[in-house]
Amino acid sequence: MGRAHYDGLADDYAAFLGEQSPYYEIAADALRRLLGPGQGRCLDLGCGGGHFTALAAGLGWQVTGVELSRDQLRHARARLPGAELLHADVASLPFAAASFDAAFSTFTHTDFDDFAAAVGEARRVLRPGGRLVYVGNHPCFVGATQEHGRDGCPILHPGYRRAGRWSAADAPGATPGGWRVRVGSFVHLPLAQFLEAFAGLALVACEEPADGSEYPKTIALAWEKPRA
Repeated sequence: MGRAHYDGLADDYAAFLGEQSPYYEIAADALRRLLGPGQGRCLDLGCGGGHFTALAAGLGWQVTGVELSRDQLRHARARLPGAELLHADVASLPFAAASFDAAFSTFTHTDFDDFAAAVGEARRVLRPGGRLVYVGNHPCFVGATQEHGRDGCPILHPGYRRAGRWSAADAPGATPGGWRVRVGSFVHLPLAQFLEAFAGLALVACEEPADGSEYPKTIALAWEKPRA
């Protein structure tokens, strides 16, 4: 398994989500629209503390959450007693092919060391015609090299094409005292590499949810696994 970067930080992250709730509610609205209600099996890749897992369960889905951080799973199990929540690596899922009707992941491409492998595993376990929804930070405007501007316009720094894990100390996009400084690092994927991770899936919808800023901070995508 990879390294669980959020072990020891789950309590802090839960507090951070509460502090930033207006921003994450915009992401939640996008997930509700793109995933929609359902009654089948739904996989949450990198479920964290179960914040969005609970949303999907509220839509009627039978949700299974997978998370590498045992500390995060502690929060998820407290939020969703009785739910199927597994300690596993999203790059090597312990499920049979075509065993889920839908899948989603939120704010994970900046944390997964191999985002393409995780999406590939999601594609494998989805049934033909199943939907994968991804909601996360916009790769062009939020990341290691994109500093938050006070007027809502990002300040772009050199290094955009340098994909991979960045130390927060070397990343101008890490807000002083912000979450990424507390974690210590984050992964940057340029837009092309981010989109290539979804190869083999058909794009159904793409949104850049508005939050009052001049430039979008969030991207929301719905994909479908092609039928034979």
